Amino acid sequence: MITIKEANISDTQIIALLGRITFNESHSQYIENKNEVLSFCDASFNVSKITKDLEDKNNIFWLIYDDELPVGFAKVILHKTLDFVIEKRVCQLDKIYILNDFLGKKLGSQLHHKVIEKVTELKFDVIWLVTYILNYKAIQFYELNNYKKAGFIDFVVENKGYKNHVLVKKLK
Repeated sequence: MITIKEANISDTQIIALLGRITFNESHSQYIENKNEVLSFCDASFNVSKITKDLEDKNNIFWLIYDDELPVGFAKVILHKTLDFVIEKRVCQLDKIYILNDFLGKKLGSQLHHKVIEKVTELKFDVIWLVTYILNYKAIQFYELNNYKKAGFIDFVVENKGYKNHVLVKKLK
């Protein structure tokens, strides 16, 4: 059975661990130096950072479970603007990660639906995200969900920029 729940502070360790594993699974093939992947994960998915993120009222996290096992998570940053997104009520889909072993179950679609449902309920006009230009599977997923390419931004790992698409979805 699939369940999705809004995360809270008691989920910190689960999110930190899922973040490390899923980032490694989804991005490490694009980053030449594996020590940079490890360093990025140490900085981005440590328990202290995730705790602070969960305590920030502008962040919402969700966890998705398959047969009671945590297999993915999503994070939205409310009121996160970007220079070339002109709408007033803007949020960012900062992360949506599913463990590789569970990708074939369409869990990302279910988790994404829950995110869109919530930010629409909160009356946001636009949600935006970034995804690596060579991550064709993710780009296809977002385009199928009515995101449009709006520009580029560098995603920095250990002082090296990786060109990412900025994708935008109008919510109304």
